[in-house]
Amino acid sequence: MTPVAIIGLACRFPGAKNPVRFWANLIGAVSSVGAVPEGRWADRRPGPGAPPAGAGGFLPDPDLFDAEFFGISRREAQYMDPQQRLLLELAWECVEDAGVAADGLRGTRWGVFVGADADDFRMRYFMSGSLDRFGHMGTSGCMLANRVSHHLGLRGPSEVVSSGQSSSLVALHRAVGALRLGECSAALVAGANLNLSGAVTEQVRLWGGLSPDGRCHTFDERANGYVRGEGAGCVVLKPLDAAVRDGDHVYAVIRGSATANDAGRGPGGVGVPSVEAQREAITAAHEMADVTADRVAYVELHGTGTAVGDPVEAAALGAAVGRRRPDEDPLPVGSVKTNIGHLESAAGIAGLIKACLMLHHGCLPPTLNHSRAHPGIPLDEHNIRVVTRPERRTFGPQEVIGVSSFGMGGTHAHVLLGAPPDRSDSGGSGDSPDPDPVPGSDDHADAVWCLSGRSRDAVLDLARALLDHPFGTSTGTVTDVGRALSARSHGEHRAAVLGSDWDQIRQGLAKIVSGHDLAVPAEWMTRTPGRRATAVRAASAYVHGGDVTAVRDHLGERRRAVPLLPTYPFQRRPHPLPGGAADPDAPTASQRRNPEPDDRSTAPPTGAADSARPVPRFLDRWSAARTAADRSWAMRTLLEDELAAVLDEPAPARAFERSFSDLGIDSMTLLEFADAVADRTGVGIPETVLFDHPTLNALAAYLTEKLEGQRV
Repeated sequence: MTPVAIIGLACRFPGAKNPVRFWANLIGAVSSVGAVPEGRWADRRPGPGAPPAGAGGFLPDPDLFDAEFFGISRREAQYMDPQQRLLLELAWECVEDAGVAADGLRGTRWGVFVGADADDFRMRYFMSGSLDRFGHMGTSGCMLANRVSHHLGLRGPSEVVSSGQSSSLVALHRAVGALRLGECSAALVAGANLNLSGAVTEQVRLWGGLSPDGRCHTFDERANGYVRGEGAGCVVLKPLDAAVRDGDHVYAVIRGSATANDAGRGPGGVGVPSVEAQREAITAAHEMADVTADRVAYVELHGTGTAVGDPVEAAALGAAVGRRRPDEDPLPVGSVKTNIGHLESAAGIAGLIKACLMLHHGCLPPTLNHSRAHPGIPLDEHNIRVVTRPERRTFGPQEVIGVSSFGMGGTHAHVLLGAPPDRSDSGGSGDSPDPDPVPGSDDHADAVWCLSGRSRDAVLDLARALLDHPFGTSTGTVTDVGRALSARSHGEHRAAVLGSDWDQIRQGLAKIVSGHDLAVPAEWMTRTPGRRATAVRAASAYVHGGDVTAVRDHLGERRRAVPLLPTYPFQRRPHPLPGGAADPDAPTASQRRNPEPDDRSTAPPTGAADSARPVPRFLDRWSAARTAADRSWAMRTLLEDELAAVLDEPAPARAFERSFSDLGIDSMTLLEFADAVADRTGVGIPETVLFDHPTLNALAAYLTEKLEGQRV
């Protein structure tokens, strides 16, 4: 098959808000399974004899979202499935990690493939009784992919795959096929799962899936069920030849992938997996990649820790791989579920990102909760061993890591990842600090780091993240990082750091955190000849005018993508989930939009087209105003109030100067806003008027002219 590169990673997993933290937890044998967050499962109604709420792998803040960054009103965000919100943020982070300017993707043939199955938010929304017109798209499963495609302006396929627990790995397989067929030039692949309903967890417990002790004991004699987890991950795929041509950082190369289904072959019914079907999926992926069993360096298991599923998976893996390799070289295996729980529809993407990081760092992390093999899993017979300690590993050019994901009902997927071609002879990046660049080792050693955001706080948060980031030997030079930062999208708030080595850069970042906009090394201030003076001028022009061109010219065109840099620091705000404590007294959409009875008088408007229409009090105030300036102020106040009502939040800053689309107002919201203003003013506002007057300033002028004409 045509090799496909993975060039970008992003994730939010239990205990890890990004891949850097995720890897630190994996290599440090950290369990991120804990107690259920307080107030999370208000709807849980356990049956007789049920245990307490138990444990799980949870994200701390599924209600938080940076709606303003994505041009989404608070009201619309309130009725969006948090999985949609999470995927929007992760898609942006993933594109930045790939070294691509997100705002430059509009109109490109990028595809979006999302694996997802949970509809907890939709259930809570309908049960809350507080419905809103935004809830239709906000709770529709197709929007998990389409939100991302819409925001980035992508023209490739946009699909949601639901195959149970294998959803996200099947989505990856679908994306690889689309790239091979030329349906898209690159692809974002993601998986998401949020555990927002205690009733769903109770249902899993009733059929015997949950571990009573709140742990996944993969392939262990204590295997008694799994613990549920939540989170999301995202990767960027691109044909390998295009990635090499464009200077992308390649985490891994997808050498082969395959899917299969049980098709009724399991002896225990639809819920019991088939050894034969799982073996077929693994074997098909090997045939696709032209890989033999002895070339498999490791397999990331599905590995739920159930007494039925684990022996079936071990038998299938032994038949397809373990027993086909030398006895003295048992197949190393492990499962990320022991660290973060079973992420269900996002489980495959979690295992895939773990495998990418293993190739990147040259190390096999340990599997937790394993001490002695399950009696139904003869590891020696299958020629398999569970990795329980960190192991440094050099991945050869022909070696692969396998990733398995098996779905309830029988849809299985297996993917094979190989090392990137330019790093196949090394054992990974390591974690030691990067030495200062040697003079002359980079064509432009005097670096400029461009920091920007939609707010001043975002710029400061990015500076803090860069200051705390564990830069390693895979980072390259300070100039490489400067090039990577300059290639990103840039916001209206900016800062710049200049320096020739890591110490100068760190000192500059500390200055930005303390409130500076431009950080120049002290020794540069007394003598900045030639190119350093050019660098200072370029950085100053960027900070004050937003022009990044001169910085890019100074840094040079040579591109070396830098992996795992801190990405955009979203300024996330709470959007309470439906059915929560803040919901019972919340007005419905119709209650918000219908004015109180005393907001209107019953006298017909003078000169109005419809004499039967009641006169809003606004017209009384308008008529009583003595000057044109007073009437203009009244009109602007009315529009601002109605905008706040339809958005369900205060009008944004500079609202009168910005277009309706920039204010996060979609077409349906705009019509609702226009109807409300028409009700208050008595002036009809056809859709064509909204197109011709796309700002509040323009609409205020139009309405003022109409009402002034009625006064004559």
